[in-house]
Amino acid sequence: MRGLVRVGAIAMGSCLAIYAAAQQAPPKPLAEKAIKVADGVWFERHLDVPSFGSNVSWFELGDYVVVVDTAFPLGAENALRSIKATTGGKPIRYVVVTHYHADHSFGAGVFAKEGATVIAHENARRDYVARNLAAYAKRATTDKVAAKYKAYAPNLTFSDKMMLEGGGRRAELYHFGHAHTTGDIFVWLPKERVIFTGDAAVNGPYNYTGDADTASWIEVMARAQALEPQIVVPGHGPVGKADVLQLQKQYFIDLRAQVGAMVREGKPLEEVQAAVDVPGWKRWTGETKMKPENVGHVYEELTRGPLTWVGGDPKRNNPVVAIPIPNDGQRPKLKFMTGPVAPEVVAGLRQVAPNVELVVVKDAKEALARAPEADAMDGSLCTPAVLPAAKKLRWVQQFSAGVEQLIAIPELVANDKVVLTNMRAMFGPNIADHVFALLLSLTRGLPHYQQLMQTETWEKRGNAGIQLLELKDKTMLIVGLGGIGREVAVRAHAFGMQVVATDAKEMALPPYVSRLEPPQALKSMLPLADVVVIAAPLTGKTTGLIGPAELALMKPSAFYINVARGKIQDNQALAAALKAGKLAGAGLDVTEPEPLPKGHPLWKAPHVIITPHVAGQSPGSVARRRALFTENMRRFAAGEPLLNVVDKKAGY
Repeated sequence: MRGLVRVGAIAMGSCLAIYAAAQQAPPKPLAEKAIKVADGVWFERHLDVPSFGSNVSWFELGDYVVVVDTAFPLGAENALRSIKATTGGKPIRYVVVTHYHADHSFGAGVFAKEGATVIAHENARRDYVARNLAAYAKRATTDKVAAKYKAYAPNLTFSDKMMLEGGGRRAELYHFGHAHTTGDIFVWLPKERVIFTGDAAVNGPYNYTGDADTASWIEVMARAQALEPQIVVPGHGPVGKADVLQLQKQYFIDLRAQVGAMVREGKPLEEVQAAVDVPGWKRWTGETKMKPENVGHVYEELTRGPLTWVGGDPKRNNPVVAIPIPNDGQRPKLKFMTGPVAPEVVAGLRQVAPNVELVVVKDAKEALARAPEADAMDGSLCTPAVLPAAKKLRWVQQFSAGVEQLIAIPELVANDKVVLTNMRAMFGPNIADHVFALLLSLTRGLPHYQQLMQTETWEKRGNAGIQLLELKDKTMLIVGLGGIGREVAVRAHAFGMQVVATDAKEMALPPYVSRLEPPQALKSMLPLADVVVIAAPLTGKTTGLIGPAELALMKPSAFYINVARGKIQDNQALAAALKAGKLAGAGLDVTEPEPLPKGHPLWKAPHVIITPHVAGQSPGSVARRRALFTENMRRFAAGEPLLNVVDKKAGY
């Protein structure tokens, strides 16, 4: 269950390079004197890595001690002596690793040897296992202290919140979201109003953004501020007051604003790094020169989209190299034909694909004229008229999940030299949200109550025959378990529904789906469903998939939701079934035709909600599509396999 404690089973790159100084003999002294932050609460700043000063903190909970962060093994050994001296030798029961970076986690083995349980967010454990084990082994070859201990992954993890109590003190552990890393933890002592932040907040010029999402980081800082702490114990730097959180938050707000303004002007990274000057940097860090890494990171976020995104099933990303790199290793000059492109997207593409020129066309006539130059193009420009002229064409990027208009071009399907990629999985979260917006509106009678509001009428049910239903223990049948279908399934499972599905692809059964069958089993599964969700691509096999016979197999109490394509269903038959009371209701984001003409029976059908094909719209899907396109452009420029390759013969 999300939010409850459970027993558990980076990017080291840039950080480890920075930490190289730690391989040398440490300076003297190895640590500053431990500082008493409050009764039974201590802080010690270590100097085992001169440029960082890995902080270790601890506090007493009754008859045991909780440690926050571990430093490197040398720092952990020194901290251990200080902990025993300040707590009267009380046992260390827990060590909280605020995130996976080496200077906060490599000393965990020292405390584990003392019998402590190592706590981390589940994402931090994942990253520790994936990224730290090899790095620790390498460090142990030159670090005699590290060689005495094994790399120790956190063995107690949680997702949202965890509580520790003892001796009249309560410690609350929070994960507020992606800040410095995806697994940041804040430790909050409400009685003392002390917050331990790890590297989600630092006090001085120690900030590293390599694993960060700065937009989310701003929100995370605001959530930490909402606790109203009086003392901030940072991951680096001295203990501070509440203004440490505000200074860092405002720095990121101002940094994103300045970089964003220059990106919109189309300025390249080097010019932006030279020009950005955030006054808050000096107030926060005490230094005058900003970190180019901070500016570069935000520039990347604003030009390339989110650093993490759903890439779909890697097995479906066919190993096709669009344009091979010549034997001399020189990247060829390539051209991608497209419509108008936002300046920030151009800036991102320029960084990852400097050998690709964007050929911007304003209409179909210009696309036809420039087609002979194109090595690749936007799917919206690939028409039966343009395709024959594009003799050099090797890649078509469709910016929607559906590719039906492209696979309807026989010459494109037959040409094995042209790779087609789409945006499957990029719309999953927002379309899945829309599915439940439609479904909950129907099951909770929201359209009825919306009408009552127009006349300011307070009426629970009246004569409208409204039956308010719950989703728990209902069965949802999802037709098409791709990127959208899976997101719908995750949400349905969270609502306590039993999820069954059909899909043409063989795949492992996801943990949130109880049964998965091939499309041929659809008719046998329809009578079982309380909710049927259409999330399949439009192909020759799915056109007209839901007709009178299929609708007749559904329960009269069932709800029908379609967020795929209107041609998958017989719209006249659906309207008739609703009018005859053979379905409880329908939620449609797609119809055939679109727009749905006036007078169509679906407009007046009972218990139906129609939205004008807007389920795919959200800032999140825009960012994910931009990130995927940028990555595919990088791969195209470098001659690497592309992502989200479409099987043109199958149609998805």
